[in-house]
This record gives sequence, structure tokens and C-alpha cells, in this order.
Amino acid sequence: MSFTKGVMIGSLITAGTLMMYSESIDENKKKVMKKGRQLVKRIKTAM
Repeated sequence: MSFTKGVMIGSLITAGTLMMYSESIDENKKKVMKKGRQLVKRIKTAM
């Protein structure tokens, strides 16, 4: 159960990060990475 939950959360994080990255290629790389890290932290604390 925990494996499938981990796979689902991982794929959601990856998809969200790729969507944010594709919207602003070369413009705000640091901003995108910062938002991605914040998203991961939020998800980890929610678990």
C-alpha cells in the first residue's frame, strides 16, 4: 500500500514540476525550483 502511495505522490510531484518548468523555460528556473521544493515539503508534512 505504501509503495503505490509513494509512486502516485512521486508521479504527481514530477508532473507538477514539469508543468511549472515548461511554462517558464529559461525565465525563472530558480523560482520554479524553489516552488517545487516548497511543494515537496508541504506534501511531506501532510503525510
